[in-house]
Formats: sequence, C-alpha cells, structure tokens
Amino acid sequence: MRTLAYACCLLLASYKVSGQQQKITPELKGIEHDSTVSPEAKPNYPSTSVFHFGAQYRSPTAPALPLGPANRARTLVRSGTLFLSLYDALALAIENNLDVEVGRYNLTIAGTESLRASGGGNLRGTDFSVEESPTGVGGPGSPLLNSAASTVTPSTPTVNDLTSLNILSETPSNLSVQGPFGFSLGPPIPTFQPTLVGQSSFFNRANSAFLTTTGGPTSASPLPAANTLNFITANYALVEGFRYGTQVEVDVNNVTQTLYGNSSHYDPFKAPNTSVTVTQPLLRGRGSAVNLRFLRIANVNQRVSRLLFDQQLISTVYGVSRLYYDLVSLNENVQVKRESLAAARRLLEDNRAQVEQGTLAPLELTRAQSLLSSSELDLIQAEGLVHQQEVILKTQLARQGSADPILAGLPIVPTDPIYIPPQDESSPLSQLVNTALGARPDLLQATLQVESGLISLQGSQNATKPEVDLIGNFQTRGFAESPFVSLGTPGTGLIGAPGDLGISGLRTSKVYQAGIQLNLPLRNHVAEADAARDLLQVRQAQARTQLLANQVREQVENAVIALQTARSALNAAVESRRYQEQLVEAERDKLTVGASTNLLVIQQQSYLAQARSTEVASRSVWIKARVALDRAVGNLLEKNGITYSDSVLGELPQQANPTKKQ
Repeated sequence: MRTLAYACCLLLASYKVSGQQQKITPELKGIEHDSTVSPEAKPNYPSTSVFHFGAQYRSPTAPALPLGPANRARTLVRSGTLFLSLYDALALAIENNLDVEVGRYNLTIAGTESLRASGGGNLRGTDFSVEESPTGVGGPGSPLLNSAASTVTPSTPTVNDLTSLNILSETPSNLSVQGPFGFSLGPPIPTFQPTLVGQSSFFNRANSAFLTTTGGPTSASPLPAANTLNFITANYALVEGFRYGTQVEVDVNNVTQTLYGNSSHYDPFKAPNTSVTVTQPLLRGRGSAVNLRFLRIANVNQRVSRLLFDQQLISTVYGVSRLYYDLVSLNENVQVKRESLAAARRLLEDNRAQVEQGTLAPLELTRAQSLLSSSELDLIQAEGLVHQQEVILKTQLARQGSADPILAGLPIVPTDPIYIPPQDESSPLSQLVNTALGARPDLLQATLQVESGLISLQGSQNATKPEVDLIGNFQTRGFAESPFVSLGTPGTGLIGAPGDLGISGLRTSKVYQAGIQLNLPLRNHVAEADAARDLLQVRQAQARTQLLANQVREQVENAVIALQTARSALNAAVESRRYQEQLVEAERDKLTVGASTNLLVIQQQSYLAQARSTEVASRSVWIKARVALDRAVGNLLEKNGITYSDSVLGELPQQANPTKKQ
C-alpha cells in the first residue's frame, strides 16, 4: 500500500495527463500560490500577544456583507442612460457579482482550515462548487431567428411567449473529484497547542479516628477531640503534543498530601506532587507525515480554493460576455425590426396613393396594413427581449441586481460592437489542447485534490498498525504506576482530563517508570476496510481527473469546430442577406411596370427581414463561439485584461488594456 501511495505521489509530482507531461503555465502557478485575500471577507482574530492573553478567548469578527451600490457605474451614466463597454461590464461583475463574492469568502474559509489543523483539529471540508451565469434571452430557445415571418403569409404576426425566456436561475457545477464520501480520520492527531486543565476547590472535613489512626479506637487510644480540617485542593496538568506523535504531560497536585494531613493547609502547593509523563508512539501515530496530514491537506485546499476562485472568475466573465454580446445582437435586431417597420410603412403609403389614383386594388392596401401590424408586433417583441436582457445583465453587475440605486430603471447602451475579423486565427489543434491542459484551473485543482487524497491515505494506512507506545514517567511523591495514556484528540484540538490527575502519594516516595503500552486488536477489520476504501477512493479521484482531462480535450475540439461552423454560417448569412436585398429591389422594379404583385413584394420584404435577423444571430453565434474557445483554452481572463489579485480585492483598474485577439 505504501509503495502504491508513493508511486502516486511521484506521478502527481510530474503532473502527467494522458501519458504526456503537461507544463503548468506560470500564470496559473502564480495564482495557486497567491495569498491575496479581500479585506471585506477576512476575519479579524483577537490579539495573540502575550500581553493580551485573554483576547484569544474572544470570538473573531468579520465585516458585514457589503451590499452597497455599483459605484463604478456612476461614471458610466449620461443623460439617463448607462453606456457600457464590455470591460466595464466585466469589471462591474467581478466587483459586485455575489457568486464571485462567495468565492472570496471561500478563500478565507480555507485559511481557517489551516488554522484549525495547526491546533490539532480535523478539517470541516471545502466548497468545490462553481456557479454558472444565466443564459439570458439570447440562449437556447431565443426567438431571434424566428421573429420575422418566413411563410407564404408573412403578414400574419408571430407571437412569442417571452416569459419562458427570462432565464434567471444559475446552474452550479461541482468540481470535486473525491466523490460524496470523505476519507477516514486515521489515528488521532496530537494537540499541537499546549493545554492547561485543572481543578481548585475549598475542602472542609470533620476529623475522625479513622483518618488519624491505623487501628481504630481502643481503650488504649481514645478518640481524638473533634477537629475540622479546612484546605484548598489544587490539581493541574499541562499537556502538549508534537509533530512526531510525542506527548508530554506535566501534573501538579496536592490532594493526597493535604487530605490525610492533620492540620489546615491553605497553601495549595505546600507539599505538592509533581508528575511528568512522556509518551512516544512506535507504530501507529508515529512520524510528522501522519500527524501533520490535516495541516498539509489544509494547505493543499488553500491552493485549491484559489484555483476554484479563478474558475469562478472564468465562469463569470464567460457568462457576462455572452449576456453582453447577446444584448448587442438584440439591439441590432431591434434596428432590423425598425427598418422592416419603416419599409412596411412606405409600402402602405405607396399602396394608399395608388389606391387613391385607382391603379391598385383596395385589397392590396389591406395586405399592406396587415404587414404593418405584423411588423409593429415584431418590433415590440424585439424591444421586449432587449429589456429582459438588460434586467438579467444588471442582476450580474450589481449586488442588489436590477434594484441597484444607480442602475435601476436605466437603459443600457453597449458601446462595444461585435467585431469580426476577416478570418479566424489558425492555431494547430494540438497546440490549443496542450495550452488548455496547462492553463485550465479546474484541471489543476482536480490534480491537487488527488494529492490531498494521497495525504489522507497515509493516515488510514498508518491506522492499520497496532498501537505500541514507549512511555516514561517520573513522580516526586508518587505511590502507583502511571495509567494508560491516551494519545491525541478526537479531532477537536481539545484533550480530556489526564487519567492521573489528582493522584498523589507518600511524602517521601519518588517513582521512576519506563515501559511499553499497547493496544493490539486481534482482528483489524475496521482499519483494513478504511485503508482499502481510501485507496480505492484515491483511484476514483485519479480516474475522474483523467476524465476531466479528456473533457478538456473534447471541449477544445468542439469549440474549434463550433467556431469554424459559426464562421461558415456567418458567411452564408451575409451572402443570403445580399441576395435577398437584390431580390427585393428586383421585385419592386417589376411591380412598377406591372410585372409583379403587391403580395410578392411583401413576401420578399419579409424574407429580407428574416435574412437580416439571421445575419445578426449568426454574428452573435460567432462571437460567443470565439469566447467559448477562449474559455476552453484557458486564456479568457488574459484576453479581457482581468488579473487574479485585482479580482480578489474587487478593485479592477478603470482603464484596461486587454489583449484582443478576436
């Protein structure tokens, strides 16, 4: 078992995925060891100075959850409108998004785990969940492609249920690879912090012959006079454990010496007994690797929490980018609908003039009026989608959502249009995959989870050994052997009262003791089962990590395919719109010479509106495919000028210079 664990550690140290050694990017390594924490999420611990001894018994405090307005937005409001660039939207989200704020608290919670483990306590667990942003009204099911009529009766309005598109819920992702069941606790951990336990009390006792004589009352030894003894008992022990499993216990008491004295003793240490016991495990619980395992796991989990926060940033930036670009596309679609409405109005005016001149049948005027009504409804629904998208986007940009005192009621004008380069970048797929395997925080944190599982496995493997402890004891006024010493704590950092507390002896007895105490189960089924299960759970974590690496490859490949497909669809949509514009012009020319009908013109105009909406949607699909590829490769934050430390502090610079490689 130990050989297998060491082999896993060597495998983990080289970080091999799918048989190829992957090189973690320096940026991700820097994030893993970045100790930046937000002052708003940092607990305030009492003073630990020796001059403020009582302060450590006061509860820590923490700042209240900040729910103030999105102050960055103040400079973006002009004439009752919020003019929002993509970077400003991302900065507002990182500073105010509550999912990101939860991640900041997870960073400091991981710090409390290390503090708890340093005192000999076990761990309470790590939150491995990452929240995804809502898809908004531009996600699956959006009527963007279907909002213009494309049937033989284009004057019939298309009605969409906008309530079903207002998607506000978020879908959490659990990035744990360790499964729902934890590892066994293993052998007890020493209490690394010195602990003082004791008892003091005032004692009042009436004297009697049985306490002052050995043979009882006889005619030769009459009963003594009534006498009342008053004294103070003092029994204290100082216990401390050390990283190699060693436990030292120092006891001071005066119970027996005072209890059987013949006078009142108000000085509790007039004749005390002092006992010193040192215990060293030889098998179970021996060594710093076993006794510091919870502290090592806590330190690993701190690195995991930083990578999880970085993953939350990626998810938030990805979601807000999609919402932003969808808002851009929906506004473009509104413009298309306005142009279609204007064309319908011109057609109605032309038809009305021709009807008045008697060159056109009145029925054609009715068709034009129907087209106008349908176009008006299309515009109303397109504007409704924009308003819904604004509400969803505001929910991600402010701690109070759309009720933020700065953002409430303000329309949003996105200032960054969708820029599409003439051609996409052509990096080899293998290079993109290798970059993703070294830059994805979700994959690295999964590998660290395997590392923490291997540390836990060392504890359960050590627990299969019998308990054999070397013990030494010295008492200044003892009378009996030292009892069995129980090592460690039940994972709380607190010890029980030592077994020999209060035991003393004759005034002249000095006791020296050395030996071995053992606890040898003749059947070791529980420990064996725990060790076997923990080993198998580590194997499961390794399998899930490899599965995640495979998924990273799949995501990169699918993102590349999606981007290529989006480019082809965009080119086809642009060509279709151009051809449809030519068909509309041709149909209008034919109508002027009487070679066409008004119905055919209406149909061609409707088809043109559909083609324009399709081009808008295809542009939106392309830019979101580009963002999805950046997320899959792991350079989304870098391309948008977002840094880890600034995000933790929630203070992004006003001006950014993102590297835009669209």
